[in-house]
Amino acid sequence: MSNKITPNLESITLKAKYFLPETSFSVVEKAITDTLLSKDWATIAKLGESIAIFKIGEKYSILFEPQKKSTSIFQKRIKELRPGVPLYFLITVIEHPNTGMLVEIECRPALWFKIATLKEEDFTENEIQEALIECRIFVKQIMSIFKGKEVEPISVYPIIQKTEIKSRLLNLGLKEVVSPLDKAERHIVQNNFTDSLKSSRTAFEKMIDWQMKKRGLGKTNNYKNDLERLRSKGYLDSETAELLQTYYKCLSNIAVHEREKVEPGLYEAQMGYGLTLIMLDYFANKSS
Repeated sequence: MSNKITPNLESITLKAKYFLPETSFSVVEKAITDTLLSKDWATIAKLGESIAIFKIGEKYSILFEPQKKSTSIFQKRIKELRPGVPLYFLITVIEHPNTGMLVEIECRPALWFKIATLKEEDFTENEIQEALIECRIFVKQIMSIFKGKEVEPISVYPIIQKTEIKSRLLNLGLKEVVSPLDKAERHIVQNNFTDSLKSSRTAFEKMIDWQMKKRGLGKTNNYKNDLERLRSKGYLDSETAELLQTYYKCLSNIAVHEREKVEPGLYEAQMGYGLTLIMLDYFANKSS
């Protein structure tokens, strides 16, 4: 019998960022609504260049008519759905480059509403995974309408404030760290996942170089020993030093020494990039 768990809502909210060549949000909105309205979806909120759409089903078309809105009907609708059914889709413009727009996408499965609205608990791991997979497929299908590019892959990982971290690094004069970090991000967009991991590793190495120089410590024969020296001199605690060493070894094995039999893919590259950002931010905050 499968173990049952209750996931937190963040872990079943999928987000992504896309660059679309369109310059008018009204064109994007019309294309999406034309596609979804024929499949029992309805616009539930619109503000500026942002629109939220909900799958109501023809049987429950009164749900979003304000004068007839009923909590009990809404709950009944949620209860009868499979956990994996994509139920909520949000698209928001977050930037307008000259040649198009950068949009953020959010998708929530019925599972999200079963927990938030019906207070249901105890779902199987298979139900949770199916919900995530169905939402990923749904987002990709909708965004395939446009000839856009996936900038941040569909993920449940918390959004790391990349701009703030990079700004902090640049304020410390660490352009040599930010440069390979930018390359790692570009490689993900270009599907060069091994190269992305290598660039993440380089950014991490550059940060260690800077830390050693700033502390007046001589370099050792490898970065693992550099981290150990930072620990022995009191700049890192033992647990953090061990974590950083493990992370660096992992990057070296899968990206540089290529010891893994399976070539890294999107999620390995994304994880490597995200963890590198966290590590760099940690060091930047300990710069004093």
